Amino acid sequence: MIGSEIGRYHILEEIGRGGLGIIYKAEDPVLLRNVAIKILPPTLVSETESRDRFIREAQAAAKLNHPNILGIYDINEHEGMYFVVFEYAPGTTLEAKMEKQPVFELNAAAEIFVPVLEAIDYAHQNNVLHRDIKPANILITDENHVKVADFGLAWLESEQSLNETGTALGTFAYFSPEQTRGERLDRRTDIYSLGVVLYQMLTGKLPFTADNPAALIEAHLTQEPVPPSKSNRAISPAVEACILKALKRNPDDRYETVTEMIEAFTKGVYGEARMPSISPTEAAEYNTRGSTFYKQGNLDLAMAEWEKATEKDPYNALIHNNLGTAYDGLGKVDLAVSEYEKAVQLNPNNFVAHYNLGSAYYRVGNLDSGIAQYKTVVALNPKFAPAHYNLGNCYYKKGDFDQAVAEWQNTLANKPDHAEAIYNLGNASWRKGKFEEAHEQWKHTLEIDPNFALASFNIGAYYYKEGKFDEAKAEWDKALSTNPEFAEAQYNMGILAYERNQLGDAIEAWEKVVKIRPTYWQAYYNLGNAYYQKDDLALSEENWKRTVELRQEYWQAHWNLANLHAFRLSRIQEALLGWQAVTALKNDHWPAYFNIGETYFNEGKMELARLEWIKVIELNPKYWPAYHNLAAIAYALGDYANAISWWAKSLAYLVFAWP
Repeated sequence: MIGSEIGRYHILEEIGRGGLGIIYKAEDPVLLRNVAIKILPPTLVSETESRDRFIREAQAAAKLNHPNILGIYDINEHEGMYFVVFEYAPGTTLEAKMEKQPVFELNAAAEIFVPVLEAIDYAHQNNVLHRDIKPANILITDENHVKVADFGLAWLESEQSLNETGTALGTFAYFSPEQTRGERLDRRTDIYSLGVVLYQMLTGKLPFTADNPAALIEAHLTQEPVPPSKSNRAISPAVEACILKALKRNPDDRYETVTEMIEAFTKGVYGEARMPSISPTEAAEYNTRGSTFYKQGNLDLAMAEWEKATEKDPYNALIHNNLGTAYDGLGKVDLAVSEYEKAVQLNPNNFVAHYNLGSAYYRVGNLDSGIAQYKTVVALNPKFAPAHYNLGNCYYKKGDFDQAVAEWQNTLANKPDHAEAIYNLGNASWRKGKFEEAHEQWKHTLEIDPNFALASFNIGAYYYKEGKFDEAKAEWDKALSTNPEFAEAQYNMGILAYERNQLGDAIEAWEKVVKIRPTYWQAYYNLGNAYYQKDDLALSEENWKRTVELRQEYWQAHWNLANLHAFRLSRIQEALLGWQAVTALKNDHWPAYFNIGETYFNEGKMELARLEWIKVIELNPKYWPAYHNLAAIAYALGDYANAISWWAKSLAYLVFAWP
């Protein structure tokens, strides 16, 4: 088995054996961590009761997520072998520690026992019993953290025990009387076992001993324990009372809950009760209310309830994930990311939390982190089509089109009618110049979803490219019938009308565009052009100015405005500022330099005009009017030699080489 693979896990070494299986240390290559794996012995695989019990134990314990509970990550089957994947926590057991140190000083015992109490209390509030509490199942890690391990006999309190017929399981020394009788159990059976463990820690002895199981069972059923202070005078009356109450034969005489036992024990040790701050029971109530509000669409109230729930149970991955969805829906993406990260940390095997985290990263533009999360999702659940689809989107945004195509194909392998994936494959084909292939893929998209407006829009673009303008218009009409607010489709309808010299239709289309999307600067620019052709100078100016407001760097709008101001509205200074804006944005735009020069010349600023026309010649050496104007300046200044030279060049380029 060492060095082999079981599921996705790589077996490293054997680290233990128990009644229900062999335990191995293994590596999880997906989540990049070491784990412990318990494998049901092959001899027991054929036994339905053992196999079912093995599976149900893991399912019950996997619900628990607490720093003092050894976590269960996965339960699965591989080639007939059933196995459970645990948190790997190297260290020792309380049993081994007690062999070296049979009696604990009270405060030292409390450092171990209080975390055990809190772990069992947490499990009980989640309706899970342990049923096998003993020192061998209490771990002290190398980092000195206490963890309750092997909920090997754990069961949901709402279920019947598999052993109602009287078959006893576990270690008899720690069994409650009702457990030895094979009765239906509740949380008070664990309280009894806790009392046995605490008695042993403080005295170095078990409360009941016998030579054989039958006699030991009889002792639990009929005898009273010797008060622990008889063996250890340091035990205070309050702590002794706590132990003896837990060890009452009648469950009704014990503590009703572990919470009560925590209060009594900590008060006896420290002089005041030290209660855990968490309450899974209250958290569950808040979570239920949050879910109700969420289903009603009231995200603010859902958020408030789930925030309270996470305060009461910060170890519940599901609640953190729920709170993340509320933050997400309210546009609080940074907070959503934080909650999804907590959910993933608490339950790394939950592919839904990874998926939500990846989606949040995608929305904030963190593509690399999004890719990492989506890759984890598809490793955990290879058939989850949405993760393949979103992974493809991430790769596409990063410009890795081959990877994007591969993931969209994986999407279709798991969900052949995924319209969005087919549509995106069409986009990728178009980008690669495979226009016919793109056309077919978009058509296929519409076969699956006739109302997929983007596919109709792109087919229209295909027809437009092919010169099939009527077909293009029909597709854009279809897109708009599906989505009347589709600004790009409306914009293209304007382009088509403009090219057909249907200025009225073009203006109507573009006016709709800016009403739908007031920031669509291209539509304002085109409206300016159309109104100019209709000689509506006021509206052309208004729309070009709006273009400049929205897109300051779009030099064409500055150019049009400057020419309008100069040649139609006689507003020369505004024109001058416009041409200067053009040259600032596009420093090789020689016509703007030429017009600036003419403005300076008309104002008598000869030197400034000369510098502008010299710039024109540098950019366009064959533009004869610039030479002509430079000659005029030289002549006006009495520099006849240079004037003749400039006119000669002007004439040469006019006659022979002006483009």
